[in-house]
Order: sequence, then structure tokens, then C-alpha cells
Amino acid sequence: MHNHMGRHILHALTNTPEEPPLKQEVSLTSPCGFCGHAGVPECAIMITVPSSRAPTWETKCIYKHTFRYGSTDSGSKNKPCRNLPLKCGLCHPVLPPQPGKTTRKAPVLPVEAIWHYNMTVHILDQHEEYAVPGHREARVPLPVSVWKTMKLTDLEQGASCIPKDRWQPLYGDASEQDKENMPAASGSHIKHPALESAGSLPPT
Repeated sequence: MHNHMGRHILHALTNTPEEPPLKQEVSLTSPCGFCGHAGVPECAIMITVPSSRAPTWETKCIYKHTFRYGSTDSGSKNKPCRNLPLKCGLCHPVLPPQPGKTTRKAPVLPVEAIWHYNMTVHILDQHEEYAVPGHREARVPLPVSVWKTMKLTDLEQGASCIPKDRWQPLYGDASEQDKENMPAASGSHIKHPALESAGSLPPT
């Protein structure tokens, strides 16, 4: 269900029509990765990110099901969807060590999660100072760690039959990936393609 819904969400967010047309629309405002609805209190999702274990999440969505976080993050030919709940690195940055220390201990607490496929809209709406490829260019470059959490692979876009002209734009040069920040890509402002499309939902 999670992998299947991810395909519908990508179609909606890239304004790619589904054939045949689907009976019920996917929400375009932060859809739940399990059911595609938005604004449903039960679909709120929290994530806990320990330093040495895989993240854990909690939601009351009736369509939720368990999946292996690590293998889903990697994606595969059979299950290309990588729409995972994530901890936003801009909302919750990792603090540098205190003077004279090599690490900084921080309490491991659950925070509101952002689904991978919703991260672009989240940054556009909540972090207006940052550039977002294909949407907003002349701003502060995204930290590499944040870009990696929102980047879509060729596999997941191709397997979802998203036309190449609607694929997520590249951001900076591949050789820059190890730097703290990536240079902003050139180009003009483009409206959110996510706000003009629709997909499919399970019934409520």
C-alpha cells in the first residue's frame, strides 16, 4: 500500500495525469504517505531519530503498516518508492559540539515528521530563505544533508512513469555533494507544479 500510494502521490505532485483517471483525488497539501489524505488528525506522524538505530515513527492512520526503514530508504526495482517519514534538518538542526568536546548529547525526542515527497513543499512554505530546485532559485543554498533527504532517484521517478520533463531538477554539481552547502542552480522562478494536479485516495 505504501509503495502503491507513493506512485499516486508522485503523479499528483508532478501534475502527471493517471490513466485511467482515478476516482478520488490525492491531496496536494502534504498528503499522508499511507492514505494520500491531508488534514486528518489521525494521519499526523511523529518520528524519533536515535543516534545509533533506525528511526521509528508513530501514526494513527488506519492504512498504516510496518516497513523496513533502511531498505525503503535505499529503494529497489520491485519497491522503488522512497516516501519515508523524515525529520526536517532545517526545523531540527544538529547542533555543533560544545567547545572542547567532540560530540553534543541531545535528548532523543519524537518530533513531527515530514514525508519525503512533501519535503519540497514544506521547505517552500516553512523555510522561505532557502532555494528549492525548479521552484525558487535566488536564495540561500540548501545544506547537502537536507537536499539528500528530499532528492528523488531516477529509479523512483522512472518506475512511477513520470515524464522526464517533469522529473525533479538537479541541484548543483555532483562533485559538490561533499561540501556543506551546494551552489544554487541557475534558472528562473517556477510555480509549484504540485498545486495543479490530482491523483487517488483510499476511501475515508
